[in-house]
Amino acid sequence: MAFDYIFKLVMKELLAGCDARAEKVGTLPLEIDMVARYKGDTPVQLGIPLLARHFAKDNLLEYKSDVDKPSKESFSKLLGYVGLYGDQHGIGIDEMRGRVTAWYIAAKRPGFLDGLLACKIAESTSNSGVYEVITGFPCPCRVVVCDELDVTDENVPLLLLGSIETIKRAIVQIARAGTDLRNAMGTIISLIYYFYHDKVKDMTEINEILPADVRRSMKHAIEDLGIETMITEIGLDKVIDAVGVDKVIDAVGIDQLEQAIARRKSEKKKPARKARKSS
Repeated sequence: MAFDYIFKLVMKELLAGCDARAEKVGTLPLEIDMVARYKGDTPVQLGIPLLARHFAKDNLLEYKSDVDKPSKESFSKLLGYVGLYGDQHGIGIDEMRGRVTAWYIAAKRPGFLDGLLACKIAESTSNSGVYEVITGFPCPCRVVVCDELDVTDENVPLLLLGSIETIKRAIVQIARAGTDLRNAMGTIISLIYYFYHDKVKDMTEINEILPADVRRSMKHAIEDLGIETMITEIGLDKVIDAVGVDKVIDAVGIDQLEQAIARRKSEKKKPARKARKSS
């Protein structure tokens, strides 16, 4: 999903001091959206201060986008991941609290959160949109609701993981900010411009941020993520428009390019299905 790519890109770029990647655990296997570990024993400076204040040596991050439907079962799964991760890396339950932090990052407020608060399983923190789970986990666990975070420069990376209205607020914040924040968020904003094009294209602020650079930034973003993968994610036309047909041919070959064009033409020719008449 496009949302997952944006999440992973945000984390990899702004947790550059960590080894940050998806990781399989257990024998099924299950996959944690992102595990971020310090590369050494010394904590490093991170580009997301709200997370950095509570980062541990090992951090397990699960992300639920605007189109996901976070459930209490998905939150319980994060607890399972913690146990499997500890077993896989030889971290005993007595070491968990000082070694691991679990993060449940959701674009919108999960429906189960009010229940956790009512049962005193979780509590609000001094940061808007951040909740601490105080029982049930063998390690610190925090729920971050992107839509509820304060709109500040330092929260922009997490705001860009929220719902479309929160993303728009983040874009306005970036437009008002200095060049450092604009440059840091350039590739991510380019991806958002393409993934959410119909919803953000008319924003004055995004035109101020991206006018001449958007295609160049998008070209680098697509090449970093993989041209073949991005054809699937955002479509052949947009990839060719961003990187050029020669780059697409180099990446996937002329045969695959022709097949993709043929599939696209075939899909355009398909007549719309008629609704069945009810008897």
